[in-house]
This record gives sequence, C-alpha cells and structure tokens, in this order.
Amino acid sequence: MTIRLENVSFRYTQGIEGFFGQEQILQNISFRIDSGEFVGIVGPSGSGKTTLIQHFNGLLKPVSGRVLIDHKDITGQKKIPGNIRKKIGIVFQFPELQFFENTVYDEVSYGPRNLKIPGNEIEKRVREAFDLLELDFEDFRDRAPFHLSEGQKRRVAIASILVMKPEVLIFDEPTAGMDFRGVLRLKSFIRSLKNSGRTVILVSHDMAFIAETVDRILCLKNGQLIFDGTKIDFFSDVPILQKANLREPEIVRLARALRQENIPVPFSITDLRGMKRFLEARLKSENSFKIR
Repeated sequence: MTIRLENVSFRYTQGIEGFFGQEQILQNISFRIDSGEFVGIVGPSGSGKTTLIQHFNGLLKPVSGRVLIDHKDITGQKKIPGNIRKKIGIVFQFPELQFFENTVYDEVSYGPRNLKIPGNEIEKRVREAFDLLELDFEDFRDRAPFHLSEGQKRRVAIASILVMKPEVLIFDEPTAGMDFRGVLRLKSFIRSLKNSGRTVILVSHDMAFIAETVDRILCLKNGQLIFDGTKIDFFSDVPILQKANLREPEIVRLARALRQENIPVPFSITDLRGMKRFLEARLKSENSFKIR
C-alpha cells in the first residue's frame, strides 16, 4: 500500500475543542511512503506529527493539497472507504482513549465483530494477536482493559489493530509510559512486523528507539518537512538535529566521538548491537594487553 501526500496543508478551525482561529499546523508537505517501508516521523512537540498521520486514513482532511492511498485520491471524499480504514491502523499515544469495552477480549475482537467475521475466525485472530504480543489468553481475556498497566494497555491497543490484519501500522509515541522491559518487548515485536513485510510508521520523541528501529526518517518543525532521508544521513546531520531541537542518541554521540579521535568504528552509527560487539572486543583486547 502506497501513501502519498502532495503539497498538503492543514489548520484547525473554530469548532474543534482547544483550537480556535486559523492556526496553521501543516504547511505544503509532500512525500511518498511505499509498501514495506519502515519510517520514523520525528520533530519537537507541536511540530504536527500526530496531525500528519491522521491524514493517512482520512481522520483529518487537508485544507489544500492531496492525499492519495494506492494512487486513489481520498482528499475530497465525504466518506472514506472502509477498506482504507481497515488497511491502515493507528495506535495512538494514549491507548485507554481507544477503549470502550468491558473486557480485553471484547476490546480486541470489536473490529472483526463489526465486520461480521465468523466467531471461530475472530477467536483465531484474537489468539494470534495475543501470542504475538505475549499476552496470556486465559489470563487477559476477561480482564478490564482500563485496569491494566501502561505497557499492557499499549499491547492490547496494538492487538485490537492487528486483528484487522492491516497492511500499514502506525504507532504514535509507542514507548511513552513504558518501562525498560516493555520497550525491549516492543522493539522485538516491531522487528517481527518489519520482517513480515508490513509498512511500519513510528512517531516518537525517543531518538534511541528511532535510531535502532526505522530505516527512513521524516522530520517536521513548525508544520514543515525539513528532512526526508535515511536515518544514517539524519543522525549524521548535526545542523538538522539542532534545528529540530532533537538530542542525538548516546550511541550516535559515542560513535562520533570515537571517529573524532581517529578510532576506526566498523559499524553504522545507529547499530547498537555493532557498537556493543565493538566495545566488548576493544575492552577484551585492552584487558589482554594489560595482563601481559
């Protein structure tokens, strides 16, 4: 599935809670995301990231420009086709805002039930989603989603999207409120999505998480697209990071410091595993030298 924006601009108008007047949120944005891409959308708070992703499945419509999904212009459509909403799933930052059922099973199965999918197929999909997200079926099925931990809520929200079998999965600040173990579990899950061939889009302030996961980065500031390229190019571009008020991950800072000291670094600046292997080998070599 291809997502394409052509000169998209957007502003909130009077009538939407919290926004009055004609505040410009997105300004003349153009890019294309192809099937199977792994993209990070970054930028400072208020740059328009969450507003942008809501254009991908028609939750918001631009005041100018066009949004094309699989080459079909959805900009002027009063009702977005159900297959587009089904194929593009968004997991928002606060998953509890998406919950409205009394049990986790009912919450996760709501979408397929709404599509009149047979009951045995629904349970199969729910079990598969639970397994992928390491949620014990018997333990979680009858629990109230509102009473779960933040990490568990996030996994249930993801499961409720997965059962719809979307081609595109969009995560808005997926690591927010998660502990270290939860972030590790999420990284593993997202890597499995990448290997499955799905298109994955991450919106995040967590630069270390972005550096370790995505391949391409779109960076926004004040509603404008100021960077579109590989993550290597992005994290190598100090002026862009400064312009976006984003702090580079520690791994990038360490790699840059080593290279400034003319120490060969045989790995990508965003390759955490490569960095770990390099440091372990260097430490082992230095300890061996000291013993002699």
